[in-house]
Amino acid sequence: MKDPLTTKSTNAYEAERTTLIVSLAFVLILMIWGLVFSELTTSNIIQVDASAYIISGIIGLVTIFVSRLQEKPCSEEHPLGYSGFIPILNMIRNLMIIEICIDAIGSSMGTLVKGPQPPEHAILFLYALVTLFFNLSCAIYTHKAAKRLNSPLLKTDALEWKLDSLSNISILCAFSLAFILDHTGYTTHAAYIDPIVCIFFSIYMCISPSKLFFENMQILSVGSVDKKTYSHLVSLFKKEIPVFKSHATHFTIFYVAGILWVNIEIHKHKHIDLNTEDIFDATQKCQVILNQTYPNNKLSYTYHLDS
Repeated sequence: MKDPLTTKSTNAYEAERTTLIVSLAFVLILMIWGLVFSELTTSNIIQVDASAYIISGIIGLVTIFVSRLQEKPCSEEHPLGYSGFIPILNMIRNLMIIEICIDAIGSSMGTLVKGPQPPEHAILFLYALVTLFFNLSCAIYTHKAAKRLNSPLLKTDALEWKLDSLSNISILCAFSLAFILDHTGYTTHAAYIDPIVCIFFSIYMCISPSKLFFENMQILSVGSVDKKTYSHLVSLFKKEIPVFKSHATHFTIFYVAGILWVNIEIHKHKHIDLNTEDIFDATQKCQVILNQTYPNNKLSYTYHLDS
């Protein structure tokens, strides 16, 4: 999991949505492109590509909606805010990628059993080259935006474009090999290239989405933060807030549904005065520190008197 100690402003949310809208526009173009070519050829890979872009377009619309939810304040129905929707959406997106890959494997195996059709080289090369150009362009664009904004949504989006670009490169290599075989007297063998490559590459494409799927499952569960995050926050609290030095203080920091929750237990030293104003001032400073280091947060505290 990446280091969460980053700031995300309102401008960052707007930049994130702009990137997602551009990404969706690319998806819609490729969706129409794929649907047209899926009718012109019997290629398994192109048919899988077309169905993948349809799903990506639907998920893209939902992604933009979820991106807007992040800016909403907490409510009675959602006391921790709406950030928990992000890992849920990322799980769905990665699960859909895995589902497309599994479907492609099954479809390609069926083609091998029935006997593949001869490859249509001109159509296949045209489709692969144009699609590769769009995929690479959007992959570079979303990757830079995801890195600049440290956005989990864009991270998943960039991964999809990266996988699509790799898929297109694989398609071009497969079509080139089929073209060579077809023009060297091995026409029957050339027909098997498309489904075989589709099977192996679909298996490879399942690896990264599977890792991200389980990573987002961990975010949704309740778990303690890593030692680096804990030490960083505690050192900031003690450095900026003298109350925590003069009184015994215990910090509990954990993740819940993508929210960083900090609970502070203050044990008053019986020989040192501590009033409610001091406690309120301390918690306000804690909140400022949290907002600067981890925007999606929740702060609570308990106060104990020494016996």
